[in-house]
Amino acid sequence: MMRLPVHHNSKRYGLLGMAVAIGLATEPGWSQQWQSVPSSHLPISSPPPVWEAVSSSHLPISPLVWESVPLGDVIDPNELAQAAATAQNASAPTAGESTKTPWVTGGLYQVKRGDVWLPSITQRVPNGYGNRFGGFQAGIFLESCNVTGGYVCGTNSISDEFKNYGKGTADFVVGLGDPVKLIGIDLGFNFTSLATTRPGQESEGTKFGEGQGLNLAISRNLGRDVSLKVGAINLVELDETQKDTGKSAYAVVSARFDLGGPIELNTNDLYITAGIANGLYRPLDTIVEDQAQACNSLRSSTGNDQLTPQQTRNCNADGLNYGSPSPVASVSWMINPQVSLIAEWWGRNLSLAASFKPFEEINWVITPGITNIIKNVDWDPSVPGYTDRYRLQLTTSIGF
Repeated sequence: MMRLPVHHNSKRYGLLGMAVAIGLATEPGWSQQWQSVPSSHLPISSPPPVWEAVSSSHLPISPLVWESVPLGDVIDPNELAQAAATAQNASAPTAGESTKTPWVTGGLYQVKRGDVWLPSITQRVPNGYGNRFGGFQAGIFLESCNVTGGYVCGTNSISDEFKNYGKGTADFVVGLGDPVKLIGIDLGFNFTSLATTRPGQESEGTKFGEGQGLNLAISRNLGRDVSLKVGAINLVELDETQKDTGKSAYAVVSARFDLGGPIELNTNDLYITAGIANGLYRPLDTIVEDQAQACNSLRSSTGNDQLTPQQTRNCNADGLNYGSPSPVASVSWMINPQVSLIAEWWGRNLSLAASFKPFEEINWVITPGITNIIKNVDWDPSVPGYTDRYRLQLTTSIGF
């Protein structure tokens, strides 16, 4: 082993230790050794630094602690970025559907889009929208002349006919389901006697509130703007007077089409309703033929050619109920949230109407209209109940 001489000014001295390198192996087989020397031999004059332990509270920042994790738990930065992008896309509205787009519901004559009640989109034809749970509507339908025979509408002035042959119906509808979430159920109550005594008459007629019946409709929204409804009018007749009104069933679908403007606003929208219905929605000659057939069947079953007034009333009521279906349709232009125009085919004839919501904050709607515009079988003198004049009609309702 070879030793090198130790020099006091050698730069191989340790700064903190008490040893200096005195040899290095520069060739194979050589080795190096360290030799202790007194601290007084160190070339620096300042004392060596001293390290002390301090508490973590004195540190300017919290200490960083590293822990080992399984390899499968390591997060790939690329995967993290991809997950963030996916979450952002999921929260964004899809094409063609804004988060501001409300659902269309209804129940009676009016429709409701989101929280806003709108004017009517139909007058005689049931629309395809149903009430949400707790929704309530009340309305009245009036027509200037309604007869089934014996008098021809148009014989006297409109005011005289309305006093003597006008007819009305009061309707109340409450929503018991939810057509948006599952199934809408509209339970309705109506009565057809709106006055005990007609204007100008001293004798009493049918008492006010008689002619009672129950209506039922089931609806389902197929989208925010499209809904299907199946229902029956006068499904249950609660008194004898209501038998003269007849029972009707229907199946309709309604859809809204945005013709322009902000999608959340109720301006420049088109509502189309189409379906089938029977009962009062059949052509006049079909109703008369079904009534005659029902009365002939009663004569055959009883063996009497002459029927009593009550028997005649019963068989006419049977012929008025349900029967074969007829197409019904309605087209409505929602100009703005307070005005709409309506054209509809209610199975017998064409009607035109305009619906108004006079006050923006009150959900009251009034809809005047005119029907029997087409001179078809409704104008045929050979058919009992025909008309010789356009008939006026009016619906008004309020929604809650």
